[in-house]
Amino acid sequence: MKQGENGESGLNARLISLCVPTCNRPALLEQAIDSCLAQTYGEFEIVIGDDSADDRAQHLVERCRSRSTRPIRYERNTPRLGQAGNVNRLFARAQGARLVLLHDDDLLEPDALTCLDACWQRYPALTAAFGKQRVIADDGTPRPQATERLNVDYRRVPERAGRLPVPALAGIDQMFPNNGYLVDTLAARRIGYRTVAEVGEACDFDFGLRLSVDAAAICFVDEFVSISRETAQSISTHALPAMHAFAQLRASRVPAAAQAARDDALRRVAPRAASAYARAGEPANAWRVLLSKHYPMRDRLRARFFYHVLLAARSTFALRTPHGG
Repeated sequence: MKQGENGESGLNARLISLCVPTCNRPALLEQAIDSCLAQTYGEFEIVIGDDSADDRAQHLVERCRSRSTRPIRYERNTPRLGQAGNVNRLFARAQGARLVLLHDDDLLEPDALTCLDACWQRYPALTAAFGKQRVIADDGTPRPQATERLNVDYRRVPERAGRLPVPALAGIDQMFPNNGYLVDTLAARRIGYRTVAEVGEACDFDFGLRLSVDAAAICFVDEFVSISRETAQSISTHALPAMHAFAQLRASRVPAAAQAARDDALRRVAPRAASAYARAGEPANAWRVLLSKHYPMRDRLRARFFYHVLLAARSTFALRTPHGG
């Protein structure tokens, strides 16, 4: 249901907080801020958490403020908070009842907030809404084939547009993007980001999965709302760390209506997870995946399966061989 201008939480119901974590990339940060300032939706603030080693981002933000009609709230993290800590701090600082997370190397389409807010007007009880992502190269060159592949692979297709019948599917099927989504601020705070020590490099996936399982309702809009940049350091273009994704999917408590989808997702990721565990020096986990029901039977007669068995065997032998022996 719609809240008043200020709900019981003290958050501004009409305001959307654009939360931008940044670390040592002032040139890309400026482009991200400019994409925020270009929004056609009028009621927003920009909230920046800076984990940088120097003050270049701070000086940049001061310049951006001089040309902005919207508030830009900046905070330098001393000491550094790391990805999860920075994001959680941004969630805590948000003054809007809804927020968008935007990585500093990515961009929003000009109508992103207008488009996502329209989902709330149609489905007022939403927890989150998201759309499609465009892909660009490091220099900003559009990559249409990569764009098509990204959205099809993550099942962001026209037939799934609207309120998802089972919200958990957004996370299980990896529909839910790593950023550029609009989410209820209190829900974002409650779910929160977990640290690398807890979930490896799959922080974004982990958040999206747990949020989707917990959500009352999630909407997918079949429109482009954000732009994912491929950079050497890009969070958004790293391959999903398979072993962490496998562990998170297996441990997640999903509703009965999503069990089959979770099993399908585990089967898709199991071969890569077995390989990743073996390469990471965790042969026991590699064997568990290889011998589990989640490693598809049809794949056990293929060369890849025997290669993964070899990797697991090598990893096991390496652990049993004394160093220097």
